[in-house]
Amino acid sequence: MYKGIVEGYYGKPFTVQQREILLEELSPLKNPAYFYAPKDDPWHRLLWREPYPDKEWLSLRNCMGGATAFFFSISPWKFQDTQWKDARTKLLLAEDSGASGLSILFDDVPDRSAGRLAERQLNFAMRAFEGTDLPVILCPSVYCGELLERFAEAEEYLRVWREMIPAGWNSFWTGPAVVSEKMSDLRLAEELLGGKPVIWDNVLATDYCIRRVYFAGLCGRVPESYSWFINPSEIFPAALHGVMELKAAAGLERKWPDALGNYSRGWELLQEFHYLPWRAGETGGEILARLSGAINGAGVDDALAWLNSVLPDMTEFVELIPLIEGGWELLPAARDLCRSLSTIKRALETDDPAGSLHYFMHTRLPYENPVAALAAGKH
Repeated sequence: MYKGIVEGYYGKPFTVQQREILLEELSPLKNPAYFYAPKDDPWHRLLWREPYPDKEWLSLRNCMGGATAFFFSISPWKFQDTQWKDARTKLLLAEDSGASGLSILFDDVPDRSAGRLAERQLNFAMRAFEGTDLPVILCPSVYCGELLERFAEAEEYLRVWREMIPAGWNSFWTGPAVVSEKMSDLRLAEELLGGKPVIWDNVLATDYCIRRVYFAGLCGRVPESYSWFINPSEIFPAALHGVMELKAAAGLERKWPDALGNYSRGWELLQEFHYLPWRAGETGGEILARLSGAINGAGVDDALAWLNSVLPDMTEFVELIPLIEGGWELLPAARDLCRSLSTIKRALETDDPAGSLHYFMHTRLPYENPVAALAAGKH
């Protein structure tokens, strides 16, 4: 069973150096794997029919054949049935270059999820992969429980999919939802797909939300008997942090990657307050409750003492983040946290903390731009 990450988000693909770091950090895992599928790599998706330029292909080829298995994929945007030869040429070049596995992704396609679509997709894939001896993983257009409810013909699509998919091929599944709070109902997924799913876990992804980042622990999230790929944030330090959590979930010693720098207190705060889309970390939740009580007049002195103890560390963290690989991309989230804590401290130092905080964040300078506020339902 593979364990690793899927570079499968919408956003800037990782650089060559960043990908090399991730491959190396994954290598101590049992059956480590790296799945290459960045949506905004033009030759992966929009220009999938065209060969990679020499420089870009060389950087990918250098990822293949190492200690970490490298899966190469294409996402044949708006494919025609007769274009399987274009896919085959690119996929077999990857096989000849040392790829450990191959994939075609049919997620997020602009088409109806009916049985005819599944038939077209699988016929396309079978022709493209004919003769390969490498493992094959596909992503169906219906890839989670949420889409079963969203598309009227999803059940018919999956019926055709499980009846047609060749033996030995696997299908991706993201769980009950595109971003699943809990990775449950995997037995149902096995029945729907006609075989054990490969988990594509979006819990740490950030390409669907407005400037957020997540650092949750992953222990106990997926049963051992499933291959499991984490789709990380496009922000490289967050992705590398996710690999550390993945290794810990697999039972390896928690070893802090050198590329993240040694700023432990700042990282602890960032993780606690940017834990999951649904909640802060356990300690972060306790701190938020304490700060909330102080804003309403309870325990102000204790809250101020805590803020005074952590703000110097957080300020230093913000200053040092640009020194780490990809740090500039993480800087906005760290700076927002530092500024928010500073604003709460400033409000607690007044006679009316709640009124002052509302003034600082909403009246004096509105915190969100109008479009973000509308998207958040604040209208």
